[in-house]
Amino acid sequence: MNDMNGVLLRLAVVVGLVVSAAGAATVPAAAESATTGVSDTDESALDTGRVSAIDPERVAAEPDAERGGSAALDGRSVTAQVDVEGPQTSDEFLAAFRELSGQGSLETYSEFEVIRTQAVVSVQAGDFEDADRQRMRAVLRTLVRFDEAYQAAEEGDLSGSLQSAETTRESLSELESAGGTQYSSLAGVALDRFFRSLGDRFEERSREDISTPARIDALERAGEAYRAGGSSDRFAEVSVRAEQLASAYERDREEMNESIAAAQAFLGQCGDTCAGAVSAVTTHSTGVFGLYSDARAASAAGSEAVRIAETHNLERTEELQSLADESSSTLLSLAIGSALLLLAYAALLAVPTMLIAGRISLWAKDRRAASVGSILTPMPTEVRADVE
Repeated sequence: MNDMNGVLLRLAVVVGLVVSAAGAATVPAAAESATTGVSDTDESALDTGRVSAIDPERVAAEPDAERGGSAALDGRSVTAQVDVEGPQTSDEFLAAFRELSGQGSLETYSEFEVIRTQAVVSVQAGDFEDADRQRMRAVLRTLVRFDEAYQAAEEGDLSGSLQSAETTRESLSELESAGGTQYSSLAGVALDRFFRSLGDRFEERSREDISTPARIDALERAGEAYRAGGSSDRFAEVSVRAEQLASAYERDREEMNESIAAAQAFLGQCGDTCAGAVSAVTTHSTGVFGLYSDARAASAAGSEAVRIAETHNLERTEELQSLADESSSTLLSLAIGSALLLLAYAALLAVPTMLIAGRISLWAKDRRAASVGSILTPMPTEVRADVE
């Protein structure tokens, strides 16, 4: 309800601005052309700084070069090259305001076009005093800064656009101080709408396939834009989402850093000596068994770091993948080295084991033979003598 009241109040200011400008020009037709979006006035109507009349048909018939410059010739909108500090006279301000005619920013946000049109009327109405010069410079600065913000958004530079829009907001305070409250109130309506559109675009960017830090930044910028545009509900919503995402990312980042530290510490400890199975066994001998256990933990840590990096779409993913591959390669070398060392030990133990087993086998055989001999009774032998 407060937002609706604010909009209605500002619309009332628009009507007051148009009416006051019409009175300053003393020409009803000028006010009518301004409220209906007439983009410029006829320079030939100047007579010692006063407008006698504005011909709508003649204004509508002006060529594009007079009304919008080359910016609209190819259907594209480019940033107007206007020197804000340059104009000093009413004619110079008139030329500067005419230079802004046809800009996409003013066409899209018609409130600024109304401001430009009324400024054109004002610089031609009556004497041009220092106060008028200060006020028109503030108007010109506001229009140029907003055009920069609009063009930056059109080019995809949302952060730059947000910064320029905030600078435009600062210009409104200067405009109020210069006696242009009606102008600043009208500009505030358009600027609030522009901020909200920036918030929408930042929120859309947060849904793209970007890294989690970039997504968090987009949500935070969306919150800033919504807050500047007076949309407190959207600001609260995206702020909560940004905080939740930042909290989850911080936990994963700490886990990832711990995994990276563990893998790097192991590889630093093992060094080149673990690059091959033979060198690992030669250098560490029986220590390869302990290193193999450490290598398994380091390999798991490296794989976990890669998983977290991929989950958050981080640029370090390739770097961490190399670390994980090195850890896995070292693990394989130590596994082969451990197997070779076990085979060597088995071979060394095999010979004495076979000798001992052979001796035991012979002993058992002799013992069985002795046991069999002890239970046999010798048979009596009959001696026969040949009798002749």
